Amino acid sequence: MSRFALALLFAVAVVAAPRAQDSIAGAWTLNVNSPQGALDVSCTFKQDGDKISGTLTGPQGDVEIAGTYKEKKLALAFTVQTPQGNLDIKINADVTGEEMKGQIDLGGMGQADFTGKKK
Repeated sequence: MSRFALALLFAVAVVAAPRAQDSIAGAWTLNVNSPQGALDVSCTFKQDGDKISGTLTGPQGDVEIAGTYKEKKLALAFTVQTPQGNLDIKINADVTGEEMKGQIDLGGMGQADFTGKKK
C-alpha cells in the first residue's frame, strides 16, 4: 500500500472515530428519582444527525419521544396521557460515553434527577 493511501486511511479513521463515539443510538436504561420513589424506565433512541427520536417504556407503557443531541447535551420532550389530562415532560441530560445524567421536568408536578446507562 502506498504511503498516500495509508495516510488517507489514517485521516479517515481519525475523523470518523469522534463521530462514531458521539452517537447515543440504541437501548438505554434510566434510573429516575421521582417524587413517588425510584423508577427504572427503558429508552430506545434513533439518531439522525442532531435529531433524536425513539420510545420510552415505563409503567404506563410506551411513549414516543423526540428531541436533539448536540455537543454531548440531550434534550427530549414528550407528552404522557394521564387521568388528569396530558402531561408535557422535558428531559435534559449531559452524556459522557455510555452514561448520562440529568433532570426531568414533570410538567407542573415537579422535577426529578436521573442517571442512565447504555445497554
